[in-house]
Amino acid sequence: MGTIYELQERARRLRPQKIKSDLYVFIKTLEEELAAYNRATLNQDSEDVSGNPLGFYSKATELITNGRKKAGDPYDLLESGKFLDGLYAKVDKDNVFFDSRDSKRKEVLKNLLSNNIFGLQEPDRNKVVDTRLLPYFQNYFRRELLL
Repeated sequence: MGTIYELQERARRLRPQKIKSDLYVFIKTLEEELAAYNRATLNQDSEDVSGNPLGFYSKATELITNGRKKAGDPYDLLESGKFLDGLYAKVDKDNVFFDSRDSKRKEVLKNLLSNNIFGLQEPDRNKVVDTRLLPYFQNYFRRELLL
């Protein structure tokens, strides 16, 4: 464990820049997990980041899909080419960016009720903090301070 003096010395050597750097290295490992949360919100919940609906299928869509998509059903973005499959999260310095690599990205976005679709809803952010970041920090400081 060490003496109080040794623990103080270890704590002094633990600089904010090192903590920040180590944290972003860890968050980078979560990119696919973050994208999966965003993908599920769009596909399963048919909601934007704020919980607003993405849109609803029309009668024309119902006819085109032979009834697979009913008029009034919420968008699931499955009929949008590679939009969902192309969705990604990228950690870059102090930010996490969400987007889609689909070449029809702009076309998909202009048909939605919201442009605020990339990112995490509050419950997903809380889940990432509680299940991934908090345990990471607890282990990190135990390891760095050798407790």
